[in-house]
Amino acid sequence: MTTRAEIQPQWAMPERSEAPWLRALRAILKKRVAVVCIAVIVVLYGAGAFTMLDAFGIDIGLQDPTQSNLSQRRSIREVDGAPETLGAFTQRLDVELSTLNELNPEVVDEYGPLTADTVLPARTELVLSGDETLQGPSSDHWLGTDRNGRDIFSRAMFSLRTTLIISVISVVFGNLFLGLGLGLLAGYRGGLIDQIIMRIGDVMLAMPGLLFLIVIVAVFRDQWEDWFRAIEDATGMHWLIEQGVDDYVLIVFALSLVGWAGSARFYRAQVLALRESDYILAAETIGARTPRVLIRHLFPGILPWFIVGFSASLGEVAGSEVVLTWLGIGITPPTPSFGILVENAGGRTSLLAYPWMMLVPFTSLLILMLAFNLLGDAINDVLNPRGR
Repeated sequence: MTTRAEIQPQWAMPERSEAPWLRALRAILKKRVAVVCIAVIVVLYGAGAFTMLDAFGIDIGLQDPTQSNLSQRRSIREVDGAPETLGAFTQRLDVELSTLNELNPEVVDEYGPLTADTVLPARTELVLSGDETLQGPSSDHWLGTDRNGRDIFSRAMFSLRTTLIISVISVVFGNLFLGLGLGLLAGYRGGLIDQIIMRIGDVMLAMPGLLFLIVIVAVFRDQWEDWFRAIEDATGMHWLIEQGVDDYVLIVFALSLVGWAGSARFYRAQVLALRESDYILAAETIGARTPRVLIRHLFPGILPWFIVGFSASLGEVAGSEVVLTWLGIGITPPTPSFGILVENAGGRTSLLAYPWMMLVPFTSLLILMLAFNLLGDAINDVLNPRGR
């Protein structure tokens, strides 16, 4: 006997199919490599994003990446013709007596344990803090220190912020707005618009990419800083140059200008293969305007290639920034960057004596770029039917 629950009304609406992007997301998350890569990218970029709180005056528990932990020495002063006591000395310089006893064994051997009432000869030099230059990894400095005694772990965290800002913004402007936008427009409209965009792209591609980047950054460097000083004076935001915003904007401008042409040429080729499809012709027949055709119909068709290209571009841009900085025309001190860490690591002798100085930026970049490349391959396997 048929039950009420088994009776399906004829007017019942059919179940809606799962959205394509949701199906793709589920397929990507089933790939272990993709999940691991996403986790690595989130952790590294999340660490860089975390350090942005420092720009708003929030204590994040990290040492100032520009702070040098060098040995400090001060001399005993004369007050009214007589040397000051160690009590006055420690109060003036905000240092503990226990620290003075620990760091000045020769003085202790000569004058005995140092107390607040101890009087040393005028101009006696005392060590206030130890020299922490070129120290290996320890509980105080997890990844060691550099030649200036700066904490490398803190500098690596702030370098991730630099990589995050430059790579994401450069790819968004260069790959998304310029590359994708101009590639869609050139491939769909064709004619004169296609000729103009592609000829400009040919000129850009004819120039060696790294050389073009060097020329752009070198030509605009001084003028760019003057512009930002004028902006600071006009707006009162005197933290822009201090936080390295001028360097960020210049590098983003150069990388976006250089990187859009190759992306635009690739996306144009995909659009040429899709623009004669039935669904595109149908959209044109019912009067769909160019922006709607590009966004609603053509863009979903090239989405798999865009996602793969977007992922690969993030790693490529991160590497380009490091090369520019290493050459001395990218991010400028004191703003931390992996390029600066590589430069500070020195040559072969320093690498053998202090390997942590090179291993930290090298390993960080290797892991980040490998994660982006493997993630792009995994996404391509899922979204591109030809690759299955």
